Amino acid sequence: MNFKKVIVLLGASIVFLMSTLVSWYEGGQLRDISWEWKYTAIFSNWFNGEVTSSSEILTVDHFVYAAKFEPFFPLLMAASMIVIIFQVTLWLTSDRKMVRNIFFLLMAILSFGVSLVVFNSPTTGLQLFSIFFGIVGILSLLIVFLFKGKRQQSVTSEV
Repeated sequence: MNFKKVIVLLGASIVFLMSTLVSWYEGGQLRDISWEWKYTAIFSNWFNGEVTSSSEILTVDHFVYAAKFEPFFPLLMAASMIVIIFQVTLWLTSDRKMVRNIFFLLMAILSFGVSLVVFNSPTTGLQLFSIFFGIVGILSLLIVFLFKGKRQQSVTSEV
């Protein structure tokens, strides 16, 4: 891995860490809004049953709240995580094209799935996440086809 890629990975890691902390802080507002617990404390409701006090709210629900109502830092967090995942995957699979293509196809399917799940959300934040994950799915497919094209070009140039 060259120096430029290490800098990108390090920068994305710092952005991820900082945006995670800010998102967690912003999502802490959920603890003070009891009427929102039914709709936003999704994971707490799944694991603990109906939430009746703020101490029952799981940390992951802070991120859900932040994504719904304060989406800038959660989107920044998701984008930096995607950059990290893409960078590490391209580095680890540089000589295994089939594994890389399978990974990015699965990434595209997962991204399109998440996009469809939050597509009809009434909040602007989750609608932005739907668009974001749709774009990530398209980028994942582009990576598969771009690398496939490079492989075919190298095979045809050898002939």
